[in-house]
Amino acid sequence: MAYSNAATDKLYGLLPAYIREKDTAEGEPLRGLLRVIERQLDAIDGDIRQLQEDAFIETSEPWVIPYIGDLVGTIALFDESQVRDGDTATELFTDLEGPNLHAPIALRARADVAKTIYYRRRKGTLPMLEELARDVTGWAAHAVEFFELIGWTQWVRNHLRMYAPRTPNIRSVERMDRLNRAFDEIQHTVDVRKVSQSEGWYNVRNIGFFLWRLNAYGMHAVDARPLGAGGDYRYHFSPLGNSAPLFSRKRPEGDESGLATELHVPQPIRPPRFYEDLKAYGASALPKLGFTNFYGLFEAFPGFNIAPAPSLMVFVDGQPVPADAVRCHDLSVWTQPDPATVTIDVKLGRLALGQNFVPTQNVEVYYHYGFPADLGGGPYARRAWLSKLSLAEAVYVVDKSGVPGKFATVTDALNQWAGDGGPDAIIRIGDNRTYAETLTIDVQPAKGRRLAIEASDGCRPHLRLTGSLAIQGDRPDFTLTIGGCLIEGSIDLQGSLYRLRLLHTTVVPNVSIAEPDPNLPTTPITVSSPSLTVAGGAANMELRVEIAFSIVGGIRMPEHAAGLFALDSIIDVFGAAAIAGVGAADAPGPPVHLERCTVRGTTHVRQIDLATEVIFDGVVTAERIQTGCVRFSYVEPKSRTPRKYRCQPGLAERSEIEAAQAKSTVPLTDAECDAIRARVRQRIHPEYTAEQYGKPAYLQLFLLGSPEIATGAEDGSEMGVYCHLKQPQREANLRLRLEEYLPFGLEYGFIYST
Repeated sequence: MAYSNAATDKLYGLLPAYIREKDTAEGEPLRGLLRVIERQLDAIDGDIRQLQEDAFIETSEPWVIPYIGDLVGTIALFDESQVRDGDTATELFTDLEGPNLHAPIALRARADVAKTIYYRRRKGTLPMLEELARDVTGWAAHAVEFFELIGWTQWVRNHLRMYAPRTPNIRSVERMDRLNRAFDEIQHTVDVRKVSQSEGWYNVRNIGFFLWRLNAYGMHAVDARPLGAGGDYRYHFSPLGNSAPLFSRKRPEGDESGLATELHVPQPIRPPRFYEDLKAYGASALPKLGFTNFYGLFEAFPGFNIAPAPSLMVFVDGQPVPADAVRCHDLSVWTQPDPATVTIDVKLGRLALGQNFVPTQNVEVYYHYGFPADLGGGPYARRAWLSKLSLAEAVYVVDKSGVPGKFATVTDALNQWAGDGGPDAIIRIGDNRTYAETLTIDVQPAKGRRLAIEASDGCRPHLRLTGSLAIQGDRPDFTLTIGGCLIEGSIDLQGSLYRLRLLHTTVVPNVSIAEPDPNLPTTPITVSSPSLTVAGGAANMELRVEIAFSIVGGIRMPEHAAGLFALDSIIDVFGAAAIAGVGAADAPGPPVHLERCTVRGTTHVRQIDLATEVIFDGVVTAERIQTGCVRFSYVEPKSRTPRKYRCQPGLAERSEIEAAQAKSTVPLTDAECDAIRARVRQRIHPEYTAEQYGKPAYLQLFLLGSPEIATGAEDGSEMGVYCHLKQPQREANLRLRLEEYLPFGLEYGFIYST
């Protein structure tokens, strides 16, 4: 890349022309010397400039934030500067854009300090408390004064309460559906219990903070999945063919009162609310806007208005389905609607087309789905995790736009790559479409040493494989990277590589979660193949499999491989082997290095070099226990591992036995110690909000689960894959701020809606 002399040779350009000419004749030694001096001057100039910027909270370095906070008298919160998760990703993935490969953490210390004076001027008001909760935690929040929802006996002569009557209207399905939820408007009797997640809400002194931990991820121009073989009126919004609720899009601000409404939080769209939304649109005056609160265009289209904050939209054969034709319907039992209508089940994410809308080409959908974190293939920002373009000799762009120069399929791009001799290349997929293909990658004849198949930033293409992604060829110096993709199928490494990497990718556990056609005979459920199988024998002795921020099923690798590295990922084959060897049923897998992972299923490996903040939801067997360690993790009892440090339930067992021994005058018997261990093990074990992949709260720790697991990581956050979210710290930060801003005499409670 060429640089302007004015930008890089500022000192050299100040010299007289005859000196520069003489320097050029002698091989430019003076230019080289002045460039070294110039770099140091630039560093000093940048440091001086940063000193000026450090005087302002908006532009200061992170280390300056506590000092500015001290000037306004605010107590420092736990923020990302205190996160010590290590730089393993930066060390492993040196060929990515970077430079920061840490997970984004929504701990808003900068915003908290910047708005301190703003908060204090509005101290004690409900909109301010709600805004504080959003800013401090990074979650969507809604504050409710529960005493406003208590049924009062009116004193008509004095202190008449002039709000609208809140006697339950049992004829309104939509209002009754909000009962005991965040946006409930019905009066309640007093509940004197302490306010908590599920009780003690309605009392005179109580304020509730409803919090939404799941995010709503917007999917644009996705190929709807037909049920079964397709060809009729039945479709799923999810390209995987599973039922999952559609989420409403998160909007940044509340209503005119300053409080959030149901339209401002990311949560599953309630069918009664969607029904009323469409009903109100049908009754609206002409000319109609063309969109509702939930349904409308995400992007410009001739003849239609763009919705301000749409949550879903349907296209049939390239044409948008108008809001007038859309109906809310329960499609738990598939039924075809009237010919001129399209029915949507927002609870199950299903779509039924009337006869006039049955496609001849395709059905595209725009929608939002819920998930706890930026994990697996997803339409979130991950520019830092893209491969460096400077290291690629060729870039092949894949999408279904039909633009000349772009490839319509991944197979076409791979064929072109092979035809070009297999250079160092990137195959970049630029949309969210489904690519139903049979993929085979032969690395043997490639002249380059790296190939990346990755989605563009903000995209999540769906690779629907016929069989498996086969990787052939013996190249122990070759690196294959797959990034940002949603893979329905498995990966079969038949040859040998140096590195195979899965970055922000989902290889669907159990291969497929598509629902069968209820009108066809069901087939017996069989044990699914692993997500990744690596050839053994004499091959892959130098292979390193590196997984980061990904979701995969079972992994089968030979014992002699260099290692398996997994960071912030899920390996899910509950009830079977999650990590194991190849060949014999009891063959161990390679050495593993795991950080902040959730492993569901048994683990049988040669050795564990390091496992930190991991949930092993299955028995672990390491052949060698003289090396390595397991720290701040949950390890299933009866596991065989190297030395453990502050792992559960062993740590709690020892604490309980020591406490019982301190109260006893005689030594505890073995039977008594075993009884204590059994009691602790029954209490401390992983529990999840949802265990099936495809559910919004997939492997999110259950709220009423073991606190030893929920706060058992090194810095007090939760063990497992969602450790990087720092959810206990977010809640602790909010508690700290409410001690300052909550009005005297009131009590608060946190209620997690998702």
